[in-house]
Amino acid sequence: MKTRNLFWGLFFVTIGILILLANIGSLNFDMTYIWKFWPVIFILLGISYFTTNSVVKGFLSAISAIIIAVALFAFFNSIFWFVRGNDFFDNNHNYSISSDFDSSNYSTDYSPDIKKAVFYFDAGAGTFNIKDTTDNLMSAHITGHKNHYQLEKEVSNGTATVKFKMKKRSFTFFDGKYNHNYAQIKLNPNPVWDLYLNGGAAEMDFDLTPYKTDNIKVKMGAAKIRIKLGDRSEQTNLNLNAGVSSIEILIPDSSGCQIRVKSALSDNEFNGFDRMNKHEYQTSNFDHAKHKIYLNLDAGISSVHVNRYNKSDWQ
Repeated sequence: MKTRNLFWGLFFVTIGILILLANIGSLNFDMTYIWKFWPVIFILLGISYFTTNSVVKGFLSAISAIIIAVALFAFFNSIFWFVRGNDFFDNNHNYSISSDFDSSNYSTDYSPDIKKAVFYFDAGAGTFNIKDTTDNLMSAHITGHKNHYQLEKEVSNGTATVKFKMKKRSFTFFDGKYNHNYAQIKLNPNPVWDLYLNGGAAEMDFDLTPYKTDNIKVKMGAAKIRIKLGDRSEQTNLNLNAGVSSIEILIPDSSGCQIRVKSALSDNEFNGFDRMNKHEYQTSNFDHAKHKIYLNLDAGISSVHVNRYNKSDWQ
């Protein structure tokens, strides 16, 4: 048997067995610790270059295939487990909270002369919510590393620019400790907002109905994203770029909405929209609606759902 065929055969067999065991609940050990052993792959591949024995090469190829398959499974299992929001601190797992884990609050003052506000949020992995209002310009309650965020504010000619970013865009995951990163963010409802939201493997729930939003740009990796838009501005532009993600966008049925989508391998479901061409969709009230929403979606291997809701259902 050719070494290449042996490698790919064992790779797919191993992946299949791991998925099957996970589905029937037979994996009782912590898959994330497999990551500690991934450098073994390079050792085995290096050794294979020093031997001409076909049997030895086949054996090393087989072991490499199994290790790579397990490592990839552990990676995706960890990412999707995290995005689904499972409890990392229950009795079935051995994660502990590091000693610098704490809660903290951030805020920046609001003044009536601020008519326009720009909010930059830059974070890594975690759970991030934007909802409710504040008398401050922006406030945030953080659970995670102590002093893990940096807050900056500039005001010029009635426009405030707020930058709120994580100092270290990572979370401890492979040493037996998991530092949960949770951010609850509130914005002032008076200014007109531009939002620039950037994250990694994250669960995001943004209820933007209380705010006047002009431009929203969201860039995520492997994420679970829920965005609820309102109609307090004449026009809202949402540009979303995501990798392997589950995306839900809610728009008010009183608003006209146009979707332009670029997603080669995504599962798209646009309820209440008419298809204009291969990449463009519109609601029937788009031309005459007082408030218009423009959605530009660039998703990789994602599930994208856009739904309309009645304003009477607002919570």
